[in-house]
Amino acid sequence: MGKCKDLSDFNRGQIVMARRLGQSISETAGLVGCSRSAVVSTYQKWSKEGQPVNRRKGHGRPRLIDARGERRLARVVQSHSKATVAQIAERINAGSDRKVSEYTVHRSLLRMGVRSRRPVRLPMLTTVLWRMRLKWALEHQNWTTEQWKRVVWSNEAHFLLHDVDGQVRVCRLPGENMTPGCAVRGSVRLWAMFCWETLGPAIHLDVALTSTTYLNILADQVHPFIQTVFPDGSGFFQRDSTPRHTAKIVQEWFEEHNDEFTVLTWPPNSSDLNPIEHLWDVLNKQVQSMEAPPCNLQDLKDLLLILWSEIPQHTFRRVVESMPLRVKAVLAAKGGPTTAVPNLLDNTDQTDTVSGCPEDECAP
Repeated sequence: MGKCKDLSDFNRGQIVMARRLGQSISETAGLVGCSRSAVVSTYQKWSKEGQPVNRRKGHGRPRLIDARGERRLARVVQSHSKATVAQIAERINAGSDRKVSEYTVHRSLLRMGVRSRRPVRLPMLTTVLWRMRLKWALEHQNWTTEQWKRVVWSNEAHFLLHDVDGQVRVCRLPGENMTPGCAVRGSVRLWAMFCWETLGPAIHLDVALTSTTYLNILADQVHPFIQTVFPDGSGFFQRDSTPRHTAKIVQEWFEEHNDEFTVLTWPPNSSDLNPIEHLWDVLNKQVQSMEAPPCNLQDLKDLLLILWSEIPQHTFRRVVESMPLRVKAVLAAKGGPTTAVPNLLDNTDQTDTVSGCPEDECAP
């Protein structure tokens, strides 16, 4: 006799109607032509859920590339980052009985968040810059963690709306030129500072940072922050070696306040040494992982300022405590490029960086 899973929706409806009209289980089973257990389970399902029809999940054909296939696909992409979709599909199909098309591979990559992007361009470290970085590392190799805790770290960064700029290729259909993700929407530029003790303010830069605007930041933000955190004058202030940070008017301001804090010497093109770069990465990943990302620059600015203020204490303290390891890494590379210190942040916050400068940093 027919089992419950073999019954049609019409048969299930017959069972419910017969039982409601007072038919016994045996009579209903004989009417429909199914087992007594099928009658009992069908009627119980209707009593609990109000409908006897199965609502099966996962309608449609199963994906050719399932969760296991996606993990294999991710390994192929990681080991062959420059391969085309056709080459990736060829590697996936090699040694497999079930073949997938390039279109299926492409859709799976999009679903996994893999995008085709231009490689990041990093400035070359010249022999002079290698020597400057090595000299700096030798001078600070004996600094203790307590000394690094007295440094105020600073830098600026910019965050893209929809993670798109003019150098990234996008795929679009006719008429999608102005849709989100297919158009350049601008960016938000922030400057911020922090130390082991606490986070400093984050400032939205309406215009490109110049020596004059930087001088205003020093007077309005840096000076009161250092006075509050290090009132005894034991603090250090780190700033990049870019021309706007080392302009004459800026140097004169530092000289006027040399009894309140010390300017930390800093090698050029050394973003891999600055702990604040990891905090920028934390903010960027949080924005990109949001289900409802900001749709305009004002929303992005407000969100970034909120996210900055909510960075956990253990996060910014761990990046400061990593400074001795960073210095050792530069010494091991003899002043050359270094990779990020492993296990620096939680797994969700880790980032691999190489020596170079952000988009707005350049060698003097």
